[in-house]
Amino acid sequence: MVEPSPSLVSESAKTAQENPTQPSPDQSKEVQTQASEAEKVTNQAQEADLNQTSQEQSPVVTNSTSPVHVTAEKTDLPNNEAVTNLEGMTADQNGHWEMQADGIHSEAKDKGDSFLYSQSEGKNFIYSTDVTFKEAGGAAALIFRGNNDSSDKNMYGVNVDSGNHKVKFWRWVNNHDIQLVDEKDVTPTADETYNLRVVAANQWLSYYVNDVLVASTGDAVLQKSDKGQPQVLPEGYFGLLNWNANVIFKNTRYVNLDDASLPLIDNLVVTSKTGSVEKQAQFFSEEPLHIQYVGHNAETVGFDITKHNPNAVIKVEDAKGNVYTDISQLPVAVGANYFIIESSVTDSLGRPVTLTYRVNIHRRQSDDVYYNELYRNQYHYSVKDGWANDPNGLVFYKGRYHLFYQFYDDTKWGPMHWAHATSRDLLHWDEEPIAFYPDATGHMFSGSVVVDSTNSSGLFKSPEGGLVAIITSNGNGQRIKIAYSEDEGRTWQKYDKVVADWSQDPLQNQDFRDPKVFRWDNQWFMVLAGGPLRIYSSQDLKNWQVETTYKDLHTECPDLYPIVANDGALKWVLSRGGRSYKVGDFKQVDGKWAFVADDVYQDHDEIMNFGKDSYAAMTYYVHDFGTADHPNIPQLTEINWMNTWEDYCNLVADTVGQKFNGTFNLNLDLGLVKSGDRYLLTQTPVKAYESLRDTENAQYFENVTVASDNELLKDFKGDTYEVVSHFVPGKDTTAVGFNLRVGDGQATKVIYDLTKETLSIDRSQSGTILSDAFAKVNSQQVTRNEDGSIDLHLYVDRASVEVFAKGNTVAGANQIFPSPRAVGASVLVEGGPAKANIAIYPIKSTWTDKKEVTKAVAMNTTVAGDLTLEVGQSKDLQVYLAPASEEQDVTWTVSDPSLVSYTEHDNKLSLKALHKGHLTVTATSVENPSLSKTFKIAITLNNFATNLKGLKAVTGNWYIDDDTLYDSNVSANDFFMAYESNGFKQFDYDIDVKYQHGLVNLFVAAEREEPGRAYSVQFADNDTVRLFRFGAETIAEAHLDKAINDGQYHHVKVEKGKDTMTVYVDGKEVLHHQFDAVDNYFNQAHVGVGLWDGAVEFKNFFVTEKMTNTSSDTTDEPIKPDPQPQPSPEPSPENKLDEPEHQPEVAPEPEPTGQNNSHDNTSTVPNPSQDNTGKEEESKTPVETPKTIAPIVDNLLKTFNKFSLSTFLASIAKETWHFLTKWLFN
Repeated sequence: MVEPSPSLVSESAKTAQENPTQPSPDQSKEVQTQASEAEKVTNQAQEADLNQTSQEQSPVVTNSTSPVHVTAEKTDLPNNEAVTNLEGMTADQNGHWEMQADGIHSEAKDKGDSFLYSQSEGKNFIYSTDVTFKEAGGAAALIFRGNNDSSDKNMYGVNVDSGNHKVKFWRWVNNHDIQLVDEKDVTPTADETYNLRVVAANQWLSYYVNDVLVASTGDAVLQKSDKGQPQVLPEGYFGLLNWNANVIFKNTRYVNLDDASLPLIDNLVVTSKTGSVEKQAQFFSEEPLHIQYVGHNAETVGFDITKHNPNAVIKVEDAKGNVYTDISQLPVAVGANYFIIESSVTDSLGRPVTLTYRVNIHRRQSDDVYYNELYRNQYHYSVKDGWANDPNGLVFYKGRYHLFYQFYDDTKWGPMHWAHATSRDLLHWDEEPIAFYPDATGHMFSGSVVVDSTNSSGLFKSPEGGLVAIITSNGNGQRIKIAYSEDEGRTWQKYDKVVADWSQDPLQNQDFRDPKVFRWDNQWFMVLAGGPLRIYSSQDLKNWQVETTYKDLHTECPDLYPIVANDGALKWVLSRGGRSYKVGDFKQVDGKWAFVADDVYQDHDEIMNFGKDSYAAMTYYVHDFGTADHPNIPQLTEINWMNTWEDYCNLVADTVGQKFNGTFNLNLDLGLVKSGDRYLLTQTPVKAYESLRDTENAQYFENVTVASDNELLKDFKGDTYEVVSHFVPGKDTTAVGFNLRVGDGQATKVIYDLTKETLSIDRSQSGTILSDAFAKVNSQQVTRNEDGSIDLHLYVDRASVEVFAKGNTVAGANQIFPSPRAVGASVLVEGGPAKANIAIYPIKSTWTDKKEVTKAVAMNTTVAGDLTLEVGQSKDLQVYLAPASEEQDVTWTVSDPSLVSYTEHDNKLSLKALHKGHLTVTATSVENPSLSKTFKIAITLNNFATNLKGLKAVTGNWYIDDDTLYDSNVSANDFFMAYESNGFKQFDYDIDVKYQHGLVNLFVAAEREEPGRAYSVQFADNDTVRLFRFGAETIAEAHLDKAINDGQYHHVKVEKGKDTMTVYVDGKEVLHHQFDAVDNYFNQAHVGVGLWDGAVEFKNFFVTEKMTNTSSDTTDEPIKPDPQPQPSPEPSPENKLDEPEHQPEVAPEPEPTGQNNSHDNTSTVPNPSQDNTGKEEESKTPVETPKTIAPIVDNLLKTFNKFSLSTFLASIAKETWHFLTKWLFN
């Protein structure tokens, strides 16, 4: 799956963006281009390692920063049934433990972790204690399912910290601790007594503090960010843990529960007395999440609950806290409705044993809306509601195609589920219930499905076997698990063991995802990556062995398949996420199966799709491929996600005002043709699409002459059609192609440039533009046919353009969001005239449940509903009514006209911000007044202190309010850059930063206003500072005294020399690096800031030229450029400016965050030492006034000449402060 990635930059990225990659330890997508270990297969394309959260994070600790002290000596505690039913208790000498009448007393102040182990053990149980802190500070914990070994801990722990009143839930894996939830706040109690309670039901672990549920494994509603784990520990010993506290454990008791006594819900059926219920979704009794879809007419629903334990008491509550005694008629609104269902029994000690389910009843919009939306493609499959990304589990089985895909019930990437649709013809699709939900091991990232037709797995009752899903489980690293279905994919049973884990892989890289499985030579093979590519083998789908690894060949969503080429040769294709490919052989090398690229593909990739919006390609599994002696290769078909992790996938729905965000490309048949010294992949739209042609209304033009002023298509109108064209250019013709979706000043151009021999899609004037990257022209080198002609085969749908050329060896796909009035087209010719054969076929819709409507049913937008403008800025607000055939008349209402000036133009309102304040602007349909859209607008003043010119948002919703720059996002990379180089070779980069979560990037030296491969400094949600090339490799890392994501401002200074960087935080040097070589632009750099998946505030952003040289910068000799890989014709998939499914393989599990509006208008004053060169503390010699003032005056004069008066005054204040602090403190 694609994880939106935290620090990506170019074309590719799961960063993880299953995306985005919002969006695990590697905090960025690592661009790798070196030779492969086994076959020396290399990647010339820029590639990004999409891992976002695990590899480079410092170890998770049980609390704060305490070390774990282990001693050989132990102290035995007597059994005391009045205090606890734990038996055989033994305590570490690292602290004092004592049994007293009122409880177990423990004192371990300033001693770190102090354990109390017992010989009592359990599998399923309730375990609780009351902890009283005798003095402030430290934490107390329950330990369970443990191994009683402090030197090699494998156990779970839950705690409460009396110092910060937070709770944690973590696990040790071979002595390494991983957090299973984010820290949660708890309400302090007057007597500092807290009840901690754990309920264990097989793989489902729940943690309550003072009767409040704070953690539940697999509950992606309670805990949205992904904190998965390896194989769940099934059982073990009970214990206690004291961390630096003086505490009493009272009433410490466990009760083991047999299966019959567990308060599980065996099944839940949703009913409705008022409307329809869609296909019943499978209910997983040992997982907390469930989604059921109901029709728009279902204003109320009921729950028919089958209890596992007849004595269980059921409580149903809605998201607002309303408790229902009658659960037969629960009110539901349109969209997602979350109900909390608690199932409880009472144990032998009178304690509640509770399991908490979260049931999402998603009520559909009106049936009139679906498939009449302006940007709902009519012959491409798209998710009906919510978010979709990578296709998963494609399989053809018993006459039906199955399309699973990454899903979340929101319009942005989130905790990944597997959604499901089926088809008999690849054209018409039936919605199926959600197949897989997040569970105790993590979120369900990408994977595949195979037909185990011989029951090689032994999982099936029948010898004919069934379907097996191979799934990535993401969180705290990645692992592979399987599930099987005996009823053609309607219901699934998850296998209870993890079948492959990154920690057992020789590459030791936590990016270990997107398994694609196939059968060859009487065994199963699996390719997986996320970062580096690996190949595994298995006899039974449950036990996997490593065959080969490729540490320098990175991709997401790999696929490996055989094709018989047009010359009869059997070749294998390695698809790298659908962005590029290699051709070679799959064979044994030194006894290990390996993909060996052909010579021409050793250090080269061919492009699979030159457009931006085609990613995560996967082929449908049909059957066993056979053997080398007896190959049995079916016609293979693939499909892609029609989007990109680059920077705009999460923006689509909010910008255009729709409730779905996820469309897939055309289904394409695959082939191979020999062309010169190489084999080229062909991707041909499946023949079934020809059945959608409206031949009665087709237009044919044969052997026509078309010049630049031709009006061949002047009467054409359409938004869903196919164009088949053949051009024979004249001697003066320089370009041929088409203008598509023309009108309202808009057009999307598909152009073949005969001079450059490039095929391009230009959507820069296509309508709503989501970002700067969206507006860029996408091109590929394409030679003409042997006779000099050009063939262009186009598919235009309501929100996309796809083009195929050169015998389908070239493909490009992009999304577009044009005006509903943009339905024209024209033949594009530049230079002299050309001859052409052109056929245009209107295409019929494949949506069988689309309603015919006679009035507007939905309103779309061209900008997001929440806007921030600075005083003086202008903005056009525009709405469109769907379907496009309806009148577009609207009325506009402005709540406070004193704040803006504006003019109305039918469905557009142009306004200019005049004064600071807040207002709303509402557009209402004249024809159907029930349709309206309200824009919330905040107008701010820009008093941001900086001396940089041309600072501008490249991506993201940045805004300035008074002296603060704000940004927040979910699973996205946002950039705010200076559009002009500062021109300084050596400078100080100063900024104040405040954040609590996310990855904050400081771009110190970028080649241009987009920070690809910029020399960057990164701060994360830990105590690490990272120097790296953005979207590429880590250069250096260092630890801070403490993490700075504390919601307070911190001053960061980066001193950039000619070949050095030194980082200071709050005046203290934290990292220094001298480069062996740097790129040329290192000393002619753009600067900026960035954010991945979080919220941040910046103040006081200054770049000041340094007038003195460091010892390493005394020479003016040219610096050797940093070796940079030669890019492939198309950037590889990992280089997405990112996910997550995989995070942009980024992943991490992105958590939506609200905009931080706690505007601190107090100017932050730097520490006296924080703007020094870093050497003042070593020398107490007073600074010589003339030498200090000279550079200050010089910088001020440069600022005055280059920038505004306000910036000049800000510079005076800053330089004066620097001077005074140096003078006073030295």
